[in-house]
Amino acid sequence: MERAILFSMHRGRPSRILAVAALVSVAACARSAGGPEPTAPLGPAVDVATAPPPPFGPPRPDPATLEVAWAKELSPLRVECANTGAKAAIRLYDPDGSVDAGAVGEFSRVAADSNGEFPLRDRLVQLAVKAAHHFGSSSLIVVSGYRKPHTKGPKDHHAKGEALDFRLPGIDYRQLAAYLRSLSRVGVGVYTDPRTHYVHLDVRDRSFYWLDASPPGVVWREAPIGDGKQALRDASYTAESDLPLDHR
Repeated sequence: MERAILFSMHRGRPSRILAVAALVSVAACARSAGGPEPTAPLGPAVDVATAPPPPFGPPRPDPATLEVAWAKELSPLRVECANTGAKAAIRLYDPDGSVDAGAVGEFSRVAADSNGEFPLRDRLVQLAVKAAHHFGSSSLIVVSGYRKPHTKGPKDHHAKGEALDFRLPGIDYRQLAAYLRSLSRVGVGVYTDPRTHYVHLDVRDRSFYWLDASPPGVVWREAPIGDGKQALRDASYTAESDLPLDHR
């Protein structure tokens, strides 16, 4: 051992060679004495079964900062009440795709007329925005939103904030009604008198469609519109189907 160290020093090798030689000598002595070989110190014990896997790839973003492309790119919808002239630009969705409760409240405020203000259902407003997006319309005219309860009682969806009569400027009311009938769990009425030409939309569990030729201020009997695929559409409903993801 001493000869090895002296030889190394004589040859001018780095000091790390001396350290390696010393460790080899200590290990040899331990073996000759029957003792255990020296080992490197160990860190704290790790439970392999519960230890988290090492991260791969770039760090994951904070879910609170996530954005969805369709919500970010969706333009505000200009909403106007035909009876009061109230207007507002409504951006219904937050960047993460969730419904902005404040925007629903603003839509309800604009839609209010002499019947007073009443909160409209989120899904009703979603479907109105979806229809406007489908036709590429930047504006929506509200004919009637909330209405005070009358003879229809609990069957009046207007009195529960579940119905909206409206039109889309530049879009034929019959085309609008046909599109709304393609949605799930809705009520769709078509008002065909030349002085009306708007559609009724409400949200319900079982879809129903009708024609109404009544002139303004007059109530005539509605004519049902049959649709053999209505039950299948209603059964296939998902919350995602209410989102404005389609465009003609």
